[in-house]
Amino acid sequence: MHLLQGDDGEHGVLHDFGGDGPPLLLTHGNGLNAAMWTTALPVLQRHRHCFGLDFRGHGASRTQIPPLDVERSHLVTEILLAVAVIDEGPIDAVGHSLGGATLVRTELENPGTFRRMWLFEPVMVPEEFERPDGDHPLVIAARRRRNEFPSLDSFVERLRSKPPFSQCEKAAVWGYATLGTQETAGGVSLTCSGEVEAQIFSSATATDFTELKSITAPTVVARGEVLGTGNEMPPAMAEPIAAHLGSGTLLPMDGLTHFGPMEAGARVGDAIIAHLLD
Repeated sequence: MHLLQGDDGEHGVLHDFGGDGPPLLLTHGNGLNAAMWTTALPVLQRHRHCFGLDFRGHGASRTQIPPLDVERSHLVTEILLAVAVIDEGPIDAVGHSLGGATLVRTELENPGTFRRMWLFEPVMVPEEFERPDGDHPLVIAARRRRNEFPSLDSFVERLRSKPPFSQCEKAAVWGYATLGTQETAGGVSLTCSGEVEAQIFSSATATDFTELKSITAPTVVARGEVLGTGNEMPPAMAEPIAAHLGSGTLLPMDGLTHFGPMEAGARVGDAIIAHLLD
């Protein structure tokens, strides 16, 4: 585990998951962590040496100076620090949701960082789209989220009792939950609080999609075909993102929701490797 120290006192965390072949950086969605890729890793590790990034305030990272500054430039910096630790680059990278969008922003601002990218429903807001505010369902749900539980078992049981995690593979849920909690006197608490997740949703910045044509790294933009309530935008944005990228390809994946990498890890892993080896 490697701390990726920012200039504001906060840090991300880079995990070395091992594997054979060139390096592959894995990034996660808002509120999740690097262990969301647990069930995809066995496939990926056969072809790539895998590294997983926990953004600040997620997974093994710990907020140092509350309230946590979640401005996107800090997340870009953490990706660049991770790449510097892993290899001189360019390297391959995979991202889900927030992680995918931040990979795109990193490549847009630092051309040549990545050789190839594979993104699952990157959450990118076009200029004409009004960003989530305090009344948005995702923000409300995040702020209502319970942060403390009597035990890790009880947290996992609660997760698996209803969507979206009831649709996810058990090992992926356990991986996320284990890395995403810390022990307390009364049980466990989330390392990424609902308030941090809400702040990230609320701080989304608009992207000029016409700028994406400058990104020439071959990039797959995958999307699920099952919509979740309040989460309709990510799959809808996949097609225009792929179309605007300089070398983008849309990949619809039937039967999956926005949490596809946790629902069908081996299938997603196969799709990633197919792109990286193409």
